[in-house]
Amino acid sequence: MARLPDVIGSLSPEAQKVYDRIKAKRGAIGGPYVPLMHHPTLAGLVGDLGEFLRFDGTLPGDIRELAVLITARAVAQPFEWAMHAPIARTAGLPDAVIDQICARSDLGRLPARYADAARVVQRVLARESIPRELQDRVQGALGVTGLVELVVLAGYYQLIAAILFSFDTPLPEGMPAPF
Repeated sequence: MARLPDVIGSLSPEAQKVYDRIKAKRGAIGGPYVPLMHHPTLAGLVGDLGEFLRFDGTLPGDIRELAVLITARAVAQPFEWAMHAPIARTAGLPDAVIDQICARSDLGRLPARYADAARVVQRVLARESIPRELQDRVQGALGVTGLVELVVLAGYYQLIAAILFSFDTPLPEGMPAPF
């Protein structure tokens, strides 16, 4: 096991402030923040970006969670998937779309609302340029800020997946592996 010890119960006063700030918006802290709290400044920065993307960004919730789930499934990150599948449902992402992503079905066959956003995320994950025609369609639907946010979102959840994998973050007790 490559886990770091949980330091959350023994944080310095300054680190405790970072922890409390992150927890205030999310309600609970776990997952990547257990190892990140070994570097409180970095935890705060990662937390701030995640908080913005999840709670204050411009993307509709279903599109945001579509991107998170595509990223989680593409890198086979079970914790990320397990935490975000329920959020995706609450945000209005249809179960059929969630199932298609989980099954690694052809995302080009997703409903029109999701297909182009999925293609953008796939390009980001493949580290490929986004074709002008696809950029134009996504900008038409989400604006240029939405397009940029979608790219950053996919990159951010790759970062989170890397932290989760690197420190062998387990699924919550009793939760079955999603794949």
